[in-house]
Amino acid sequence: MNISILLATRKRKHLLEKSINSLTRNANDATKIEFVFGIDDDDKESQYFINSTFRHLRKNILIFKPMGYVNLHKYMNTLAAAATGKWLFIWNDDALMKTENWDEIIMGHGDEFKLLAPRDNHDGHPYAIFPIFPKDWFFLLDYVSNNPQNDRWLSEIAYALDIFERVDIECFHDRADLTGNNNDEIFKARVYKELNPEDPLDFNSKHNQKLRTHSMHKVGWYLANIGQPSKFWKQVLTGASKPFEKMVSSKNVKGAGIHAALRRSDKNKS
Repeated sequence: MNISILLATRKRKHLLEKSINSLTRNANDATKIEFVFGIDDDDKESQYFINSTFRHLRKNILIFKPMGYVNLHKYMNTLAAAATGKWLFIWNDDALMKTENWDEIIMGHGDEFKLLAPRDNHDGHPYAIFPIFPKDWFFLLDYVSNNPQNDRWLSEIAYALDIFERVDIECFHDRADLTGNNNDEIFKARVYKELNPEDPLDFNSKHNQKLRTHSMHKVGWYLANIGQPSKFWKQVLTGASKPFEKMVSSKNVKGAGIHAALRRSDKNKS
């Protein structure tokens, strides 16, 4: 497989159908795209729907005990481990692919070790909302994220190593706080583990900060050993640069809770 789509979904079959169709119809070669689904064991409807509606897909359906949004990273870590694609693409059931031949654009990056960030309708959001990264990233770190904000976790590591790259792929996120659509129980059940660093599960808990820093060092070592050394990371290590000084965002960025997160990141730029 060229690309593995990592997709945790729950009781959203109509959204899921539109989302998957947007990916396959706009792909240059859908036969080289693998879908790795994470489905809760009490969501029989989604299991049946995927198997009956998308018989043509190359797919792997993993069944989980329900863990909720607060454990989205645990779903993603397991899906990434099962994926067989060269590139992994974290996707949402409320997202739509707008770019034709998007898979060719990804594969055009060959053996590069980077985090690819499609464009989206979050209006200047600095993170890769739908992150794309090589499977070697997972092999190296043995995990994707340790917090439900997978996009932010991956993006902060990538910014610190200067391996964050915007790509000419456009995605549309049809999420309630962005478009007013799909304000369902799944959306309302989201829980962000942030703004309370005393909570060990918080994005900025001491443990999670230490884990991300360790991952940054590991990626820096790996880049040097594959002939793609990060000059910026060396500057970060010497104190000549701040790890997130290349992170650029707009004041008009959309999304619940994002401004507080960006204020904390801004502190690390100065």
